[in-house]
Amino acid sequence: MSDENITQGATTPQESSPSLLKYRCTICDKQYKRREHLGRHISSSHTSDRPFRCKSCHGSFQRGDVLKRHLRTCGGGPSKAGAKRRACDRCVRQKKACNADQPCQGCSKKGVLCFYSTPNSDEIALTVDQGASALVSNEHRHDATPSTSSDTPFGMPGQGLGTFSSTPLDSLFRQNALDCSSLPWPDYAQITSDAQFLDNTTCGYSLPFLDRFTSNTGLLLSFDCGTQEQREQVASALELENFDILQHTSTILSQPHSKFSSASPLLLDNISDAGNFDSIPQNWLSEPLSLKTHEILMLVEEVVTVKPRNSPVTLEWSSSLKYACLKFFSPANLRKYLGFYWAIWHPNVNFVHRPSFDTVSAKPALLAAMALMGACVSPDMPDNEDARMWLNCVEEIVFIDDDFNSDLGYPVSNNTISIHRPKLQALQAAYIVCLYQNWEGTDSSKSRIRRFRFANLVSTARDIGITTATHINYATLVRADFQWKEFAAREELIRLFTWIFLLDTAFVIFNNLPPRMVFKEMNINMATPEACFQAETADLCHQKIQSHLPAGSAYWGLSFRHAFEALSQPELSPTMRHSIASLGQLNLFAMASGK
Repeated sequence: MSDENITQGATTPQESSPSLLKYRCTICDKQYKRREHLGRHISSSHTSDRPFRCKSCHGSFQRGDVLKRHLRTCGGGPSKAGAKRRACDRCVRQKKACNADQPCQGCSKKGVLCFYSTPNSDEIALTVDQGASALVSNEHRHDATPSTSSDTPFGMPGQGLGTFSSTPLDSLFRQNALDCSSLPWPDYAQITSDAQFLDNTTCGYSLPFLDRFTSNTGLLLSFDCGTQEQREQVASALELENFDILQHTSTILSQPHSKFSSASPLLLDNISDAGNFDSIPQNWLSEPLSLKTHEILMLVEEVVTVKPRNSPVTLEWSSSLKYACLKFFSPANLRKYLGFYWAIWHPNVNFVHRPSFDTVSAKPALLAAMALMGACVSPDMPDNEDARMWLNCVEEIVFIDDDFNSDLGYPVSNNTISIHRPKLQALQAAYIVCLYQNWEGTDSSKSRIRRFRFANLVSTARDIGITTATHINYATLVRADFQWKEFAAREELIRLFTWIFLLDTAFVIFNNLPPRMVFKEMNINMATPEACFQAETADLCHQKIQSHLPAGSAYWGLSFRHAFEALSQPELSPTMRHSIASLGQLNLFAMASGK
């Protein structure tokens, strides 16, 4: 799609007539005016060749322009002539003169943080590197092995992707995130006290996350998604994992009495209608995820062919669009994009319980939303461009979903939240859509999300019942009485409502919108420590709860509203101060945003 847009954008209406587009792709029937454009389209869309290599990080790319963009962030390519920064970021945004000092004259007068995205000298670059290294405590440096301390991008625990367990991707992550995320607030503040952003002598304390969050657009720049090199390491590991899975599938298919010896006739009919049956690999037709590909295809076809009034979908259904949908949401791509979601995006907003998440039984709307989020944070530019084609379609799929619009609520007293997981997954999908449209969508998409899509999300959350997002005291239960899936469903609900509250406060602060939620209705439990939520088995989860949240812990009697009201009092008792300080980053961030 990107090649076609570039080609058509460079020609006049007369030049782009069908008679002049004489070079046709034999695979997907796209037409181009020039032969080199057709060759570039085939090499980037229908082959896996990566002829362009970076000499610094040895990364490979399909197109030369993508390599040039990579060199700007990798540091291995030549910089533009005269590209030396003469002003700090604040002066650049305000278009004011800057003397390029650290801090500059303007920032010194206002007493604000002076920061240069592109350093003016090697001395400033050295200062930034020293400050970044100080973000890691001595304890975590000791725990991390020397071979992985600089290559572990996001601090995720070693877990498999989707429903698969041991994978090559495990070596890219470390366990430190679970320990750091559960630290009390004084200890967490001590970790960052030596960072170069917290310069008390010049401008006092600052929040680098908010500076990055308000100075950039897009998910990759606004959130902590790692560097380009780190994301490429994830992509390489996922490629190896997909290859192993395909090899395993081929071995099963080669067996004479394999139950996967023939593909679904419905799937074959859908692909043959698109006229591209020969160009689609046969092995993915018999994979478990092929059913999800078919379900997503049916949902996309419905919202494209039967458009409701004021629908954001502008695509027209055709055989080529059907083929493009099958290709983007193919089993291999679903697995890859979900891998990007877990490894790159999940640490930022972690309200999906990964250990119990079943890809095969999950709602297709949720899988489509997670796949789009994974494609948006992919290190490959073609994935980012292809994802934008389906943003509005998946948005429409999610918000017309029957589970999202049903009146079913959760019973407060009974431990049956886990049986209503489709309703919960519909709410999770809607939140993911609001996020990627607000950061990756067009201006009209962002306005639509802020005006009424997010309001629908809040209304559905209230229909479920915010007061249902509570835990029982699991520390008083023996292992035989501990229901792991019930705990996971309740914790997912607590975290989801907390993130909805955070997004609402973000719209209030950054977009000057009226609040849709108030802290008085947040009679929910606080989120449990990450070590409990990310435990891979029921036994391990029960052990973590017993150790982190014993039966006498103040957590079991502390609600979000109670903790928020306690912070508003003139004085805090030592017991309450200790209880709030040990709640972890997510809970403290939510309370600070509400203030």
